[in-house]
Amino acid sequence: MGGLLGSMLFSGLANAGWGGGLGGSGIGFIEILLFAGLGYFIYRKFRKPAVATGFGGMQYQDTAYSSSYERGPVVEAPAVAEPDFNSVRIMDPRFDPAGFVKSAQDTFFKVQAAWSRQDGATLTSLCAGDLARSWDQELAALAARGQKNYMENIALRATEITETWTEQGQDYITVRFEANLLDYTVDEKNGMVVAGNKSEPVEFAEYWTFARPVGPNPWRLTAIQQP
Repeated sequence: MGGLLGSMLFSGLANAGWGGGLGGSGIGFIEILLFAGLGYFIYRKFRKPAVATGFGGMQYQDTAYSSSYERGPVVEAPAVAEPDFNSVRIMDPRFDPAGFVKSAQDTFFKVQAAWSRQDGATLTSLCAGDLARSWDQELAALAARGQKNYMENIALRATEITETWTEQGQDYITVRFEANLLDYTVDEKNGMVVAGNKSEPVEFAEYWTFARPVGPNPWRLTAIQQP
């Protein structure tokens, strides 16, 4: 686009001067600015945010998060633009952000519970294929070691939609969750805790990205990313 705009700019200046435009032989400077603005709008509207790439694991005990529920000093977060739901509403005019948040919270709890039960069928029903297969591999690795990972006493403290976009026939919405839970792994032979802690909660924040075919279709969890 930069090359195109440069070519248009120099062509317009050479043939019509700074005052050239729609009535002259070239494209004027004002039209160049309009094209540039349109290009930037399209980039901002339909770009794919970084948080949508990859997918994360389900265990928190080995992360860098604090294992204590106590908060550190309060730091004011930078201002973030409100999510724009226009692209999602093109094919689903009745889309309700508040209803979506409630559904996302429900999925959050269902996923954690299914993981603790080692319920691969439920995880597959809630998640996209690649993410479900990744978690199946993690569960299989735990089972091979004779271990089971538990997530209990989940407390969800904050939920917010951070970004929405549409790409290649798919709607995407990313939700930021702040929560704490007990995350520990037990040796199934002797019942001993081999990782994590049964009494000290882990505090964490994650970005969960949901996707669906455009229109009023069911959403499925497609990626998780930790900041």
